[in-house]
Amino acid sequence: MGLFPYESQWGDLGCNEPLIEHGENPARFFDWSSDGYPSEEEYLFWSRHICGLACLRSVLRAWSPQHGDITMFELVGRAQRWTALVREGDTVAGLYYRPFVDWVREDFGIDGAVHPDIAAEELLEHVRGGRVALASVSSEIRYPDRPNVRRGGHLVLVHRLERDRIVLHNPSGVGQSARDAELDLDTFRRFFAGRGVTLQKPG
Repeated sequence: MGLFPYESQWGDLGCNEPLIEHGENPARFFDWSSDGYPSEEEYLFWSRHICGLACLRSVLRAWSPQHGDITMFELVGRAQRWTALVREGDTVAGLYYRPFVDWVREDFGIDGAVHPDIAAEELLEHVRGGRVALASVSSEIRYPDRPNVRRGGHLVLVHRLERDRIVLHNPSGVGQSARDAELDLDTFRRFFAGRGVTLQKPG
């Protein structure tokens, strides 16, 4: 395992494949109450929308262990208070980068920068320099060998580069596309929406 532990947005990697490929209820494979959710309904609602918070918790466990055991539902609540996540009826209006960065700096002492329009190569230079990136990609990146029709809408944690390979955690990945998934630049660029957030290790 690398420095950054893997986090599934459904609480456990064992949930990803049964849900994504077979439509099974992830609550069969994960004790949602252990992550602070007050009900299965809340778990099933929020777990569809917290790819960014799963990336954040991976970072917290690596860089700020004293915050690493905060439950996911507590992170959801904090994100809502900072308007980084905004619930709108039966959906959530994405992860708003600027309030997210403000929240992470205030609550956890981790500095960040918002990149609303950035080339993949430039984003990866930040990673090469020691930052991590929450990169906006299509969720189709979980099947990198298949053609995609979208870019953006999902966040992955790009946490290191190995020669010409990009190494990332995908909170909704399956098989080899989940933990420490490796992609070449051309494949990553195909899914990347040209935006994201970078975070800097404290101290």
